[in-house]
Amino acid sequence: MFDNHLNKSHVTYFQHLRWAIVAGIRLIWAGIASIIHGVCPRLFDQVAPRIIIDIFYGHLKDHPNQDYKQIISEAEEKSKF
Repeated sequence: MFDNHLNKSHVTYFQHLRWAIVAGIRLIWAGIASIIHGVCPRLFDQVAPRIIIDIFYGHLKDHPNQDYKQIISEAEEKSKF
């Protein structure tokens, strides 16, 4: 299963590790900024959405792993009213 995920994503273990660490730190920062923004709306305006949008368009939208395309498609269907 581990190798299958890396093969589907066309990355090595260390490329995957680096991306996961960087993305995780960025997402933690987005969460912290969002909480602070909720308490004080003048601070960190647009930080969380910019990080999430950057990760989506920079890494996930055209990702070679077809599993992500399926997840994105399902999320788009859920968001339609």
